[in-house]
Amino acid sequence: MKREIVRLQKVELRNLKNVGYGCVKFAFKNNVGSDVLGLYGQNGSGKTILVYALNVLKEILTGKRLDSDLGNYIKIGELTGGATVEFSIVSSENDFYKIVYEFNLEKKIADIDEHINENDSIDEEEHEKSNSAYLVSEKISMARLINDKWTKMTPILYYYVGSTEILPKNRYHLLTGGKQDLIDELRVLRLLTTKEERSFLFSKELRKIIRDSEWEDEYKFIFKALTEYAIYNLHVFSSEDTGMINANIALPFSIVSKEKDKISLLKGCLNLDGVSPIPRKFFGDIQVKMEAISLVLKEIIPGLTISLQELSTSLNKKGEEIVKAEIIAKRANIEIPLRYESDGVKKLVSILYCLILVFNDRSMTLIVDEFDSGIFEYLLGEILKVVEESGKGQLIFTSHNLRALEVLNNKNIMFTTTNENNRYIRFKNIKTNNNFRDVYFHDIVLGGQNECVYEATNPYMITRAFRLAGDEDAE
Repeated sequence: MKREIVRLQKVELRNLKNVGYGCVKFAFKNNVGSDVLGLYGQNGSGKTILVYALNVLKEILTGKRLDSDLGNYIKIGELTGGATVEFSIVSSENDFYKIVYEFNLEKKIADIDEHINENDSIDEEEHEKSNSAYLVSEKISMARLINDKWTKMTPILYYYVGSTEILPKNRYHLLTGGKQDLIDELRVLRLLTTKEERSFLFSKELRKIIRDSEWEDEYKFIFKALTEYAIYNLHVFSSEDTGMINANIALPFSIVSKEKDKISLLKGCLNLDGVSPIPRKFFGDIQVKMEAISLVLKEIIPGLTISLQELSTSLNKKGEEIVKAEIIAKRANIEIPLRYESDGVKKLVSILYCLILVFNDRSMTLIVDEFDSGIFEYLLGEILKVVEESGKGQLIFTSHNLRALEVLNNKNIMFTTTNENNRYIRFKNIKTNNNFRDVYFHDIVLGGQNECVYEATNPYMITRAFRLAGDEDAE
């Protein structure tokens, strides 16, 4: 059955961490082949905040509560920060839509002095609240392609704290049907979602009201498509996930199953420091997906396969059968638990299923922070080249390894700059016979772009700093 295609097209960040303003967008918009976007730049220049912002977007679109420390990600000196995200949607009837979702966050101001107890210590829960943020505004707009021309970008729904309006009056009436109980419910919902630090526009309560309303079918379709995209097709692999793997704590995974008209998501972690208790109803599906991962893994790392092996079973308090299982790695006739493999192998196992989905599904988006961590650079280049040339979905990654510059189309690479108000750029004047890696090093040293891409360091001053730091007698 043909399904709608939802893809990211552009992300603009405002006042998040060290990004005053930055715009990242895919170079190609054909909704047919793959879209790969690699983000490069020196440490602390704004790469990871893009990954974090897309994770926040996923939480918003799925109606989840925002992270308790989100306020720390708003730029120092600013009270608000946010993002504008552009999507393209193609319906199963081949109707084309352009959707723009804009959200703004505001730090929650808390009086810490009120939460100091008798021992002059700050209550941990209240301290977290003091670092939180809430959505101060949201707006979703839509344009449609009709006769090869885009209609005017029209607001569908918007929300501003302190304002009673959420959309034009004629559409508001269709949403509520003029029913006072629904009008009152919306007022209460606005207050509730602000207090609980979650989205109003994508709250499950509002989604139900929209679904049961007399709204136009295309508006209902847009909200449904974006929510399902965020749940099933938008996957973020963060540096925290890499940390769990490197510490041999857990192996994060996301499994999407599509059967006829049914789609389901299984997301969680498998233990790396021991066996994993898995409900029997999920075990078979995870085991099958591990076999799919193994099929690709043995071509990436010749001779290496993995499997999820059942060790024993038990019953939980609800009487449900629990399978105790472990991931086993096999080379030739030697089998060892996966936790004894290298960090790079474990990371590949963790993200490979999502990469398989990206390769085969036009509506799949995977974001990976520090993709190169633990992965041999030549192999990294081979994987990226295969996805770019033969894949169907979208891959966004950050990396420090420059191998991608030698194998990807230069339009699929963006760089961070030293200008916080124009944080992301593409290089200009790149010729087909240029070695992009050499051009990058050249421009780091001598410049050549409209923005500086590297804040200069002085090796002599670094040497002096090391010497002074190690000299206990230095004043």
